[in-house]
Amino acid sequence: MVVRTVVHFEIPADNVEGLSKFYKDVFGWKFSKAPLPDMEYWLISTGPAGKSVPGGIYKKTRAQDGPRNFIQVAKIDEVIEAFKGAGGREMMGKQEVPNVGFTFIGMDPEGNMIGLHEPSRKSRRAPAKPKKSRR
Repeated sequence: MVVRTVVHFEIPADNVEGLSKFYKDVFGWKFSKAPLPDMEYWLISTGPAGKSVPGGIYKKTRAQDGPRNFIQVAKIDEVIEAFKGAGGREMMGKQEVPNVGFTFIGMDPEGNMIGLHEPSRKSRRAPAKPKKSRR
């Protein structure tokens, strides 16, 4: 069985600055503005490197916007098909996020938003190990 885990979460806000301050004050999370031209989006760091689940907070654009978790999958097209076949509804179709991979947002049968994420091939590779120098 392939393990599919939450790799990113998002929180919508009417007042991004105010809600960011809330999460900073309560949990010590750090925020940095993402360089997205068409969207007010801030990246969230929930803890030290290697132990942080990355997240984002964004300006709410629709009344039905709610928190959502993104689950990493190996083959997004197959999982989208299974998602819909099991009763899930497509909310935002498959989209490419440059240098990140592909995403899809759907709603489960109970109305909860779920995101799927297939990483780009580049980000799937393990970092190259430095070559040992010969002296």
